[in-house]
Amino acid sequence: MDGHPLTKLTDKLDRLIGWLAAAALGLCLALLAFSVFARYVVPSLQPIWVFEVCIILLVWAILLGVVRVEKRGEHIRVDFLFNLFGRRGRFLAELLSLVFAFAVAILFIYSGWIVVAEAMQWEEMTEAGLPLWILYAALSVSFAIHLLFILERMRLLLTGGESALMRNSQSD
Repeated sequence: MDGHPLTKLTDKLDRLIGWLAAAALGLCLALLAFSVFARYVVPSLQPIWVFEVCIILLVWAILLGVVRVEKRGEHIRVDFLFNLFGRRGRFLAELLSLVFAFAVAILFIYSGWIVVAEAMQWEEMTEAGLPLWILYAALSVSFAIHLLFILERMRLLLTGGESALMRNSQSD
């Protein structure tokens, strides 16, 4: 493992995100099980907010899960083309993809915070009365973390360290 501070930070974030996503999915399962139980056994106990909370938890878990995929460099790519390139070609292809991912992450962070600010300003709520900004914040927060992982992959690539794509395609 690389001792660089950014690597240490992203490794800790990766583990934390794994636990948070697992907890969110576990909570969804428990809430949905309770909701089904209440619907058939004690209908008066069935809370109206369960499905909205589960949607919020699932959105957060999925967007944070995407971040973990970035950390490992395991997004879908055209491997057969990538593997046709020599070492320099793979380096340039990875660098180009990281620069593009960096720009997309900045766009999502910025546009996500605009939506969050508007939802807070207008006090937008779900049908059950939950603030919608909690749902909308998942995009900006996940892509801010995504940005850290992209920067870490760029650092590894540019300093000659092992990058995720180089590690995953050892065809040379």
